[in-house]
Amino acid sequence: MKKIIFTCVLMVGAMVSFAQSNAEKQVTEAVLAVHKAIFVNKDSLALESLFAPQLTYGHSGGKVENRKETIDNVSQNKSTYTNIEAKVLSVNIQGNTAASRYLLTGTETKPDGKSTELKLNILQVWIKEKKDWKLMARQAVKVS
Repeated sequence: MKKIIFTCVLMVGAMVSFAQSNAEKQVTEAVLAVHKAIFVNKDSLALESLFAPQLTYGHSGGKVENRKETIDNVSQNKSTYTNIEAKVLSVNIQGNTAASRYLLTGTETKPDGKSTELKLNILQVWIKEKKDWKLMARQAVKVS
């Protein structure tokens, strides 16, 4: 009987561990999808499906936008981005909420030709709506 109980406890532990890693994988994929939609493709339709209605989007310079402003500004952005990379540093999940951190590096070139090196640490807060993770909040800070 003890062996059966022990085996059941191990199986439940393994299932919980797998579920956590699956959720972390889903959030990581969502982090990279938002990154790609903003900095690679400027894809407002993708952002529509990835952003929660109550999104607050904070830039490294202090500007904060709502969902509509962010999507509009991404689709109208005339800057080009080169050597853009995203390195997911962490994903922490509690229930239907996740916090992720990633490092963004690359170069932004404005329409006037002025280039800026980007090195940003980005914190994102995600909420799970039905089966999908939606970005609820984002804040970037410059890394020196």
